[in-house]
Amino acid sequence: MKAVLTSLTLVLLALPTVAQEKPSVPFYGNAKCPLTGKAVNKRWSVQADGQRIYLCCRNCWKSAKAAPAKHLAKAYPKAKKISPDVCPIMGKPIKGKGQKVTWQGHQLTMCCKRCVGTFTKEPNKRLTLILNKDIKDVKNKICPVMPEEKIEPDLFFIYKKKLINICCDSCVTDAQDDPEKYLKKYSKK
Repeated sequence: MKAVLTSLTLVLLALPTVAQEKPSVPFYGNAKCPLTGKAVNKRWSVQADGQRIYLCCRNCWKSAKAAPAKHLAKAYPKAKKISPDVCPIMGKPIKGKGQKVTWQGHQLTMCCKRCVGTFTKEPNKRLTLILNKDIKDVKNKICPVMPEEKIEPDLFFIYKKKLINICCDSCVTDAQDDPEKYLKKYSKK
């Protein structure tokens, strides 16, 4: 009997462990600092033409802050064209050339200026949904981590192919500790 239990224990220990899925936040920014070529630190960024340019350090941030537009082309040298047959916002066919918008290295075509406006209010969220058709926006209005707070327009995390809106960056960290708790909390609303 003791040999059977020992064998069973060894078999169970040998089984591979399944990695738990963690909430994630997609990053569409530049990977390399346009000034030094080093890896970026998301803490340091400037904006130019509605696009965020990420930098590696405080010194580069100071330099880029003085003339951010100068560094935009180097941060995003070639825009990836995303040209669907239908508008990614309205779902209607795009007539003619449509309306183009470029954001953080992605050039998208929309059906009208109103859809461009909708996109630019929540570009991270919209781009995530456009590039990942299998992700569903749960469209929550209240943060599942801090239910007393309303969500911020472009703050969210992805968990189990669901886009869950949140109120602040620290809620992602909290959700990583026990994502099921927050998914269930949201599901009840």
